Amino acid sequence: MSAALAGLTILNPRLLAQAGAWTKALQAQGAEVIELPLLALRPRVLVQAEKSKLLDLDRYHACIFVSANAARCGIEAVADYWPQWPYGVTVFAVGQATAMPLQEAALNVLLPASADSEGLLAMPELQAEQISGKRVLLLRGSQGRELLTQGLTQRGATVDVLALYDVVLPSTANAQWRALSRAPDVVLLTSPMVWQHWQQVAGASAVLPTLVVSSVRLAEIVRAAGAQDVRIVHGASLSDWLAALL
Repeated sequence: MSAALAGLTILNPRLLAQAGAWTKALQAQGAEVIELPLLALRPRVLVQAEKSKLLDLDRYHACIFVSANAARCGIEAVADYWPQWPYGVTVFAVGQATAMPLQEAALNVLLPASADSEGLLAMPELQAEQISGKRVLLLRGSQGRELLTQGLTQRGATVDVLALYDVVLPSTANAQWRALSRAPDVVLLTSPMVWQHWQQVAGASAVLPTLVVSSVRLAEIVRAAGAQDVRIVHGASLSDWLAALL
């Protein structure tokens, strides 16, 4: 068995239900893994105006899913109103991890070259000549960047945002952190929200480990906060994260 990460203690912050595969892959490379979920999803109860967006899904030109959790929650929400995906509504996903639940639901998914909002805005299908005058539904959590909404609106699209869940810090995170016998050498930061929650838990110690981050933008944020050792992952899959670590 390879031991390329032997001697490293790595903090895996993923949702408890999603952490297992990452933990096993890291352990297979010799790392010790701390599972300390820094995100929990709280499904939102949709009001009538929000339900109407799902009922009117066939009136949209495009539907954009901005995270894997948005894809999973979105598929469930849409299924309550549409036994089959409505014809003519183009599906976009921010990256391959987001596309997987949609593809498992037999949807044809368009992907950007770069797995972020900037990548989506660079797609030919979302330029002004294609999207002006069209309706777009953006599915996400309650907190997210406004770049995509602003960019598409500036190109003449009508953009509706449907927030399907809230992202919160698990109530047990602080106690789990205090109970650790040793601090991690490496922390995986899969989103800006994970970074915010990591700061809440670890305080001034948040910048001390090696921070492996999901984007150039997040790297700039953590460096501005004082982090010295920052590694950027180019991609969203488990293999991409392993490549960055190795």
